[in-house]
Amino acid sequence: MTDKELHHLEKHLLRAMGQLNREYGLIRPGDRLLLGVSGGKDSLACASLLRRLQQRAPFVFHVEAVTLDTGIPADVGDRLHAYMAGLGIPYELRATNINETIERVVTDPRQVCTACARFRRGILYDLAYEKRAILVLGHHADDAMETLLMNVFFTGKLQSMPPVLVSDDRRNRLIRPMLTCRETAIRRYSALIEAPVTRCWCLAGCDLADRQRARTKRFIAALEAEYPDTGRHILAASANVKPSNLMDPRIWDFPGLRASWEVDHPDAVRPEVRAKWGLAPVEGAGEGPAE
Repeated sequence: MTDKELHHLEKHLLRAMGQLNREYGLIRPGDRLLLGVSGGKDSLACASLLRRLQQRAPFVFHVEAVTLDTGIPADVGDRLHAYMAGLGIPYELRATNINETIERVVTDPRQVCTACARFRRGILYDLAYEKRAILVLGHHADDAMETLLMNVFFTGKLQSMPPVLVSDDRRNRLIRPMLTCRETAIRRYSALIEAPVTRCWCLAGCDLADRQRARTKRFIAALEAEYPDTGRHILAASANVKPSNLMDPRIWDFPGLRASWEVDHPDAVRPEVRAKWGLAPVEGAGEGPAE
């Protein structure tokens, strides 16, 4: 039963990843992929699925993985090495000075996790650029949905996680191959393949709970309990944007929008206002009708 379940679940996840790749062109012929492995269920599942995808793809691409060492015990590192070796993925447990940097520059304990994530991302970007590799992260559909709602609720931005992202300096391309896969499926897949899941080993140990994300996750779960398609619709919304129905002036020149029959009426601006605004007088403005 377990083997049958694993077969069907893996097939389901690979189908979702394949469809996403066809639509968005994440993995391309000859690509060198560098997967960032935290040791959590998502990145370990992504490693296994990428290896399966690599074996079945109609073109050649290369996969390697790296974990940034923030204090990982030797036995945990050994299990990660053995797991990657079993998949046939070249793997590096890379030493870092992230903990020392955080101790030196971060004064607010509540910012430790945020700073750690930022430092790790910067190191991964630099490493991927050095290798001329495409950076791969194991974010899934639930991450994207939660990020979208968190940005709306807590930052006032309409922003989520794209499947493909090029950095502002164009040195890096980042992809998220599991972005349409649900977390429940990934969690079960990770358990079925007996991935050596470990916790975060940064200074905070991720004991500082992300209350906003946890609250958003519960909010989505509550909605899905009553409306089962809620999650699917939230994810679909980020790929079905109608800018004309939003109010971002960087997208639309709202004062310049005109119906087909509209014309400007500069003579309708009062002379004293035109003078205040530094506008040239309108010839004939304020004069009576010609006789």
